[in-house]
Amino acid sequence: MVGATPTVQRTLRFARLTPGAVNRARETLVTASGKAVNVARVYATLGGDSLLVQFLGGDTGRFVARALESEGVAQENVWVREEAATRTCTTLLTDDDSAATELVEEARPVTPEEVAALAEAALRHIPDARALCLSGSFPRGVPDNFYAELIQAAQAAGIPTLVDAQRAPLRAALAARPFLVKPNREEAAATLGFSLSGDAERDARAAVGALLAAGAEWALVSMGAPGSLLGEKRNGGLWHIASPRVEVVNPIGSGDSLAAGLLHALLRGSPVPEAAVYGTACAAANCLSPTSGVVRPADVAALLPGLSPRPLS
Repeated sequence: MVGATPTVQRTLRFARLTPGAVNRARETLVTASGKAVNVARVYATLGGDSLLVQFLGGDTGRFVARALESEGVAQENVWVREEAATRTCTTLLTDDDSAATELVEEARPVTPEEVAALAEAALRHIPDARALCLSGSFPRGVPDNFYAELIQAAQAAGIPTLVDAQRAPLRAALAARPFLVKPNREEAAATLGFSLSGDAERDARAAVGALLAAGAEWALVSMGAPGSLLGEKRNGGLWHIASPRVEVVNPIGSGDSLAAGLLHALLRGSPVPEAAVYGTACAAANCLSPTSGVVRPADVAALLPGLSPRPLS
């Protein structure tokens, strides 16, 4: 897994939130997070062996490294300047509303030398990998084609690449022809410049078609509560992957959990549609945790029965 924007995640739970008033949290949780961090953690929880390559900096970066080490997540960290400390993001949860409010701190800029070090670390491990997952946005200083160059190296090594990104980094990645991409329909529209109609399935079909035409072998596009649409370029297949109904505690990190579950199933030999179903169960299981990028295998197993990819015409 490669990611450039890890974070210290503070999750605060309130009975309710009142704008403009003093709000006292009744619970505070502090964890390591960020898209690639969440993928790596969930993948390890499912029993997979992975290596997370990422930027870290400052005391917050040291916290992330220690937290991941305690959770058994293997990592190779590129340490940046102290003034480019790893960011902190905050999630606000309330007892009276299932919606989560996310306060996102942007990652600090990185230097060309730090970018080169991250690329070198990733490229060094690609020949021994079974798959490559590229997840998340870039801090200033990382060129838009950073993921694309890693995809080309993975192709040369004969391993599949899963990309979870949007806008310019995803456009560049698509030109390198990755194995699978998984934006939601809003991210796909913003990346490829088409308009959304407001009809979830129609928009997801348009997104899948556009992503495949732009270079992906497979495209998985989230529609939110209705689930996802999965499309294949080679045979023109299209499937609907329904989402199980759960009592949502915190939805943050569900897309990352989906990526981890999909990769885990794929590398165990599952066809892509079945792997996407397993990933969807992982995404739903993540919603049951108060912190992001956390699943319990027992929850995944309980959510799987009844889920299957439904072919569409």
